[in-house]
Amino acid sequence: MTRYTLIASAITVALVTGCSSTHQSSAAGDGYQYSSKATYSAQQELSSYEAAPDGYNVVYSQLVERHGARALSSPKYDVLSKQVWELAKERGQLTTLGEKLGPIIDKVTAANEKLGYGLLTKVGEEEPAGIASRMAQRLDSIMTNDANNPVCIQVQTSGKERANQTAHYFMQSLANDVTYVSNDATQCYQEQTQPNKIDKQLVNKFELYFHKTDPAKSPKYQQYAANFEAYDSFKDSEKLEAAFDAISELPKTKLLARQMLERIYTKEFVDFLENEVSDDKKCDMSTDNCFKTNTRMPGETEDDWKYVQNEVDAASMLYNMFIIGPGMLREAEAQGGEWNLKQFITPEESAWFSYQSDAEDFYEKGPSFSDGQGVTYNIAKPLLKDMFNEMNAAANNTQSIKHVAKVRFAHAEQIMPLAALLHVEGSTQAADPAVLYTQENNEWRGGSVTPYSANIQWDVYKNANKGGETLVKMLYNEKEIGFKDSCKVFPGTKYFYSLNELERCYSKELSVNE
Repeated sequence: MTRYTLIASAITVALVTGCSSTHQSSAAGDGYQYSSKATYSAQQELSSYEAAPDGYNVVYSQLVERHGARALSSPKYDVLSKQVWELAKERGQLTTLGEKLGPIIDKVTAANEKLGYGLLTKVGEEEPAGIASRMAQRLDSIMTNDANNPVCIQVQTSGKERANQTAHYFMQSLANDVTYVSNDATQCYQEQTQPNKIDKQLVNKFELYFHKTDPAKSPKYQQYAANFEAYDSFKDSEKLEAAFDAISELPKTKLLARQMLERIYTKEFVDFLENEVSDDKKCDMSTDNCFKTNTRMPGETEDDWKYVQNEVDAASMLYNMFIIGPGMLREAEAQGGEWNLKQFITPEESAWFSYQSDAEDFYEKGPSFSDGQGVTYNIAKPLLKDMFNEMNAAANNTQSIKHVAKVRFAHAEQIMPLAALLHVEGSTQAADPAVLYTQENNEWRGGSVTPYSANIQWDVYKNANKGGETLVKMLYNEKEIGFKDSCKVFPGTKYFYSLNELERCYSKELSVNE
């Protein structure tokens, strides 16, 4: 296949020399990077939020939140890392440090199996619970705790188990401070009896799982079909493939993969991984030098299987197992202590493999190419349109039933394009087609754009003395943040915008055909 040569040839010295780790580090500040598997922390204290202008009171809020920290999505990174380790042990090619890895992988696998692959961890339950508690405090004037007058809160999820769980733990926490209707799925929240289940009427795949949903199947969303068709074509394009190839072929990847693995395995075994592993996906694991997952999750086919075909794959599997560690801290503690996966990976290595993961997300789901005309994020338009519709209904008192908030629970694949469509801080800069995205030339980071439980909240304020004039404030991961640069803030404020102004400056993003 012919490559998009401008991309493939645009590897500069800056790409080879390193990746900055200053933009996304772990909560401990130790320089480790976890890409989109970073655990959540609120980015601003409640007490420091800008007060609304005189006469304005909050009347409504809405939230879009990624699910909380989860287990591995399926048996893959742990399974493959263990297969590689077992062969090295059989060949007598483990280092002293490497001897420790196998038993730790067993603990990781046991914790995932006990919890359930893809389901929320204890940290993943705590994250939305904390967000809900702080939301209740911020909006205590409308989210009241009056048993005689329960408030209506609308809830929607993607329908996926981890999104349903996130909704459950969010609403369960909210109930500590707010009395809300909990038995009316047609309009308000329908209380869940099982955390991973939710009433079908509360599922909205077209807005909250759009990366794998065909809008043509619904009359309401059919008008957006062209956006989705363009996205599907882009995912299969030579241009995107060329960018992915350029990222994977950077010399530093092989250098750091070998550096990582040679602390665990002997040089001879790493040479074996580099030169002698089968690249046949139909290989026989019992007779060939072959590593592949042999466990399928419901709905998966052989196309979903993962493989180790060289030393870079082996290092990547280990990194992808490593990054779930912070989100599974409670599960590790339940086994008797932390897994200490950091002993196998340095901050520099984590930064580089995080960059590679971020780069793929950036091009496929984020700001992407500067000449791409928004193909990667226009698929978030139905969600954005609904968010504006909600604000207008609240501002004009035209809601079919008066609800004080609408909370939606989705995935990283919704947060990334929504942030890019909004052109907010961290997601404003697309990549020149001739210059590969790096951490040096672009601020986009998976760990800050879409960590676990990443969320965007819009609070709506009205002034009864000024004909109901409406202002809006946005919080991103609970930090006050501006809308895109072309939107003008309300006079005398830093983070408040009139609803009319937002409709003006987002007119293109709200248009179906642009």
